[in-house]
Amino acid sequence: GVEVRDNDDGSYMASFVAEQFGEAKLSVSINGQPLKGSPYSIVVGRNYPAIVKPSKIVNGNGSMSCPEGIAFNKDGMWAVADWSNHCVYLFDDRDELARTIGSKGSSDGQFSCPQGVSFDSHNHLYVSDCYNDRIQKFDIHGNYLLKFGSEGSSDGQLKYPHGVVVHNDKVYVADSNNNRISVFQT
Repeated sequence: GVEVRDNDDGSYMASFVAEQFGEAKLSVSINGQPLKGSPYSIVVGRNYPAIVKPSKIVNGNGSMSCPEGIAFNKDGMWAVADWSNHCVYLFDDRDELARTIGSKGSSDGQFSCPQGVSFDSHNHLYVSDCYNDRIQKFDIHGNYLLKFGSEGSSDGQLKYPHGVVVHNDKVYVADSNNNRISVFQT
């Protein structure tokens, strides 16, 4: 069944258990009227049990220090931005460290306090490189592909980007010190 919770702020949280994995349509209606935009296209991933206590502690190569953003791709790989070690760890679907991307610096493929990570539908990894005021893009093997953004407040510029999410061929960036969300077309 579907559980609906009133957030007491005019919004509601609905949760349910999907019957199958993959792409699905989610129809939402209130008092028999479809909600604007319904039905929604969703992707249902692996089924994980409710977390009551940690079932495993993952620390990469044992030197993870100040993990920030975390993201999963469609194949079960996941990435963690490590703020203090100026790198991103990529884990396989068995939670084993597959590779480490980057080091401290400002050259292509290097980071200064990475924060957010996100995968696109092609398994490319986007990383918000906070103190370098940019977003960097990598392939699934950790190879540097490109960067965008530079320090500033004009269009296309960033100031301490934190979160990053890729959705429908757009990259949404929490551009923290510019107090805005910057949107880039991929």
